[in-house]
Amino acid sequence: MVFKFNIDNVLNQYIPPNRLDRLPKPIGRFLGAHSPKPAPDYLIWLEILVSSFCGILVLEAVFMSEHTAFSSLDPPVIIASYGAAAVLVFSVSYSPLAQPRNVICGQFVSSLIGISIQKLFWLTQTGRDHYYLSAALSVAVANTVQTILNVAHPPSGASALLPSIDDSVRNLGWHYLYIQLVSCILILGVALIFGNIFRSYPIYWWTPGHVGKKKPAPSPTKPEADDEGEESSSDMGRVVTNNISIFDDKADVNTIRGLKRITITVDDIMVPEEMDLDETDINWIEELQVKLRRIEQYSGHV
Repeated sequence: MVFKFNIDNVLNQYIPPNRLDRLPKPIGRFLGAHSPKPAPDYLIWLEILVSSFCGILVLEAVFMSEHTAFSSLDPPVIIASYGAAAVLVFSVSYSPLAQPRNVICGQFVSSLIGISIQKLFWLTQTGRDHYYLSAALSVAVANTVQTILNVAHPPSGASALLPSIDDSVRNLGWHYLYIQLVSCILILGVALIFGNIFRSYPIYWWTPGHVGKKKPAPSPTKPEADDEGEESSSDMGRVVTNNISIFDDKADVNTIRGLKRITITVDDIMVPEEMDLDETDINWIEELQVKLRRIEQYSGHV
């Protein structure tokens, strides 16, 4: 479903453009700034196996160690939601749900909501007796806020749930938040190392759309009448009679009436106005544009 409100329309103009291409190649590569060559399936499977093992092992090692700042807090061996997060960032790292913004913001927002609601319920004995309501409300609010902020990350639902149902997490109190941040940074660090050997991760850091100052939308093309007084068609298909954005003030995806094909360039995306696209479709199309831009940016460096 495409929502009328998209917070990226408000925030993207303040986000600086990606400048990873200016970094030295060895550094930029492990931040996703390269165009990977196709790799055999068995190498990708091996990468997923090793990276998943190492990612979870790193988290366990940090929180099991008696020589870290967390040892006095008696934290759980690992926050359970990172088992699910590992599937996303190591196996389906091309998904919008697995990108750094979604991982960090989704986990932190959900954890903040989960611990806040849990503490409110624990103010009274009645609230503690009805802890199951605290758990359900935490997930519901976290899911809604993530959708509004465009940072959906499925494993974070468990992060919102845990403070209400898990004693070891609840006893952490507000320390739960920075344990979540450290966990996010560690698992993303492992993903950046292994995910850029045969593939490229992340696909984007903030959004697949334009950031910085907005580009003006292309001017609509006026139809010309032929000898019989009928509207002529262009070589792209049909007459262009409308040019609007899928999102009210975002010019990345332009809908064109009568167009019979999808056109993606490094600067524009044009789709038929009659095509019913949901948010998943748009994200996928924009990811293709990101990959196209990478080919243009890094073809001379790889």
